[in-house]
Amino acid sequence: MDTRTLICHGAVRVFAQKGYDATSVDEIAAAIGVAKGTIYYHFKGKRELFVASIKGGLRDLIDEAKAAVDRIGDPIEQLSCIFDTLLERQRKSKDFVYLLFKEAMAPGREWLEEISECWNELASLISHVVDRGKEAGAIQNLETDTITRYILGSMATAAMAGMGDGTQNPRTAEGLKKIMLRGIVTAGCPV
Repeated sequence: MDTRTLICHGAVRVFAQKGYDATSVDEIAAAIGVAKGTIYYHFKGKRELFVASIKGGLRDLIDEAKAAVDRIGDPIEQLSCIFDTLLERQRKSKDFVYLLFKEAMAPGREWLEEISECWNELASLISHVVDRGKEAGAIQNLETDTITRYILGSMATAAMAGMGDGTQNPRTAEGLKKIMLRGIVTAGCPV
């Protein structure tokens, strides 16, 4: 991993512990064991570091989701894999998922437009799979945008379930995924 990526990974941990507003660049530097100047060499400031950290995590998530979709032909299985990719990201980096849904995607935040570019790329991937599923008759013929938002909302709910008290139950996430899939597949398609 390069220095910039290491800084982003360390910053995610600190931002998740204290929140964006309460975190200083000094605290991030101390927590990851680099000089403050090293952070400023790679980033203009805390905001740019935060955005880069979130966009980097989203980029990883999107790349993993695309790889999963490329391995499977069935649209329902593809959606299941995209869902599982977010849950796996949550298992690998609870701090990132927490920041994504609690801080980065919060309404009114100054960086929302920049981060939304990556989020919209994930939504676009899901929409493409939904359209293929509708064409194949496996997914209900409802508005693609509505189905995509439903899937993204279900994924966010599953990723955040139990996070606050640390009691993440894998069965909860799996149950939410099944409910989501049952809500979009056509009658007679197995879930």
